Amino acid sequence: MEKQGESPAAKKKILFVTNTMGRAGAEKCLQALLELLDPEKYDLSVYSIINRGELYADMPEYVHILNKNPCTRSVLDRAGLAAISRQILWSLIKKCSFITYLPYFFRVLFHQIKIRRLDFSKLFWMLLARNARRFDEEYDLAVAFIEGAATYYVANYVKARKKATYVHIDYLAAGYSPKLDRKYYDKFDRVFCVSDTVRKVFLKAYPEYDAKTFFFHNMVPRERIIRLSRGGKGFDDGFDGLRILTVGRLHYQKAYDLAIPALAELRRRGHNVRWYVIGEGAEEDNLRALIRQNGVEDSFILLGTTPNPYPYIAGCDIYSQASRFEGWCIALAESLVLARPVLASRCAGNEEQVTDGETGVLIDLSTENIVEGMEKLITSPELRTKFTHNLSGIALDFKKDLEMLYALTD
Repeated sequence: MEKQGESPAAKKKILFVTNTMGRAGAEKCLQALLELLDPEKYDLSVYSIINRGELYADMPEYVHILNKNPCTRSVLDRAGLAAISRQILWSLIKKCSFITYLPYFFRVLFHQIKIRRLDFSKLFWMLLARNARRFDEEYDLAVAFIEGAATYYVANYVKARKKATYVHIDYLAAGYSPKLDRKYYDKFDRVFCVSDTVRKVFLKAYPEYDAKTFFFHNMVPRERIIRLSRGGKGFDDGFDGLRILTVGRLHYQKAYDLAIPALAELRRRGHNVRWYVIGEGAEEDNLRALIRQNGVEDSFILLGTTPNPYPYIAGCDIYSQASRFEGWCIALAESLVLARPVLASRCAGNEEQVTDGETGVLIDLSTENIVEGMEKLITSPELRTKFTHNLSGIALDFKKDLEMLYALTD
């Protein structure tokens, strides 16, 4: 309690920086984290390198949005991808950046060619960070909440007493390079990895950062997820078979190119199933072509996006997260909160979230293994019921994680 005549303690100023404000996993975790922080103690600000995304509309009212005229439209639809392309083009033209940026561009490109993992976005994250808006204010803590542009921006262009960054993915599998990134991670006081596996992979790339790298759970708002699952639109197509669902952007990472022929094979084996996907992205045209090639237009269904996917998750019979790589998948965590039987690939994060044979089925990723794993779930209602029972009432506690963040503001 404050003594009479004493001034209240000044709030600690924390800045969170992200790449976009789309409704992807990391951004939804940022929203959940901001909702847990005390606005009476912390002055909270958010800045997005790409000024676009539906999550702007979901920010707590006490959070300062530093972007001018924030756009609440999707990052991943055609208009969003066009807007990002324009921002990249403008960044190249601005101050003749294309001349000074070429050496870095080619270093990243050659690395991607070497590892056979071409990713358009990673070619330009540094460029977007360089040309993002600058702020004169000094913060008690600046947090890069995701890899890429946000990490480069906070490392180089934000003034703060302490700096932290998050790693949400398998750093090496995602195509990042310690040779290119080490000088930026050097500038952070803490590196928070969202799963133990993610931490181990990161330290394989940066063993010298062991003392400052910690496991920090992704925040999952259990009560809000359950509440939202009970309202809003869900499946309405009258299908009387088993529904498989995946929530995730239409991207190589999510391995839909393996799921589509897997569904075709399940249908050939006589299983009355449909596979639904909630998400959008640059791979949509390619995936629709693959759906036609496999003759599953009526049973592999791209639903697009929705602000509330939870009635769909609650209404599916099997949730699938058969990805090539993950960090600690939010959509998978949300399906577990809603006690859905799961099939997931053995990759970073998934193996920590799912216990094979107890809360779901884990597979080594291939079309054949997706088919076999799904068939195990499809043909055994008892197994699905067991997983649902084991997941009921799952407990979530983020106290220790928050204390690690608070300690950086002391």
